[in-house]
Amino acid sequence: MTDWQEIRWFHAVLRHGSFSAAARAEGTTQATISRRISALESRLGAKLFERGLEGAEPTKLAEALAPAALEMADGAGAWAEALRQAQASRRTIILTCGELIGGFLSRHLSRLQDGLDGIDLELRPTNAFVDLTKGEADLALRNQRPERGALKARKHTSRNYGSFSVFGAREHFEGMAFVTLEQLKGQDWIAHVPSMAHLPSAKWIAEHVGEENIRFRMNSTALILAATHNNRALALLPRFIGLEESHLVEVFGPVEDLHFDMWIVRRDEPLEDPAMDRLISNIEAVFA
Repeated sequence: MTDWQEIRWFHAVLRHGSFSAAARAEGTTQATISRRISALESRLGAKLFERGLEGAEPTKLAEALAPAALEMADGAGAWAEALRQAQASRRTIILTCGELIGGFLSRHLSRLQDGLDGIDLELRPTNAFVDLTKGEADLALRNQRPERGALKARKHTSRNYGSFSVFGAREHFEGMAFVTLEQLKGQDWIAHVPSMAHLPSAKWIAEHVGEENIRFRMNSTALILAATHNNRALALLPRFIGLEESHLVEVFGPVEDLHFDMWIVRRDEPLEDPAMDRLISNIEAVFA
């Protein structure tokens, strides 16, 4: 079987008229081209070129094969260009956020991807700090506005995001609604561990419900959410999370004077980035 490289050299000699000119154009040596053409002629059992001082004169066989060689050369060029464009058109945007928000967003990937043809989205939930200025991610969702760095931040507000309500498992609390804080004190609660007492939600429970009513403690909000399954205990959760969980019902809230913000943070770059703008718009729509 003739390989493409030999056909490429054959086409180059046809086009440039000599082995030396073909070698210069293809960035190789005259000896290499001469050797490969000779190997091809040996397999075909016939000469392709008459070598002479004036260059390489194609034989009748070479002239018969020339159109097919040209077609293959054009096809190889089209392949290379299509591959270049395909690789250039793909882009990955890395989005980092907290683990709880990451779990929520993972259910809405099609909405995040809307209008972003040619863009791959990589979601990296973590509670550790991620440095956007060092390229560790392209976009971050944070509860605080960054204080330094070449970053720009956009504050997102919505009716449900950032507000809290009290939720309980549907199988135990269906149809129940607590009107006063005193009623809440008569229930068992799931809350954060003491080392996380600085969190606004933990402070609210300590002040309005009382530590004595906490029966179960977890070291993350994601675990608190998981613990609400099948258990007869209440939890204070962000509304954007609780309202989407089919196993939960809202029994009290929204809670007054308890709210947190979301900042959508990106690198401060001079060029416009329509894809990033569209992704940010999609994120806001998911949390609307």
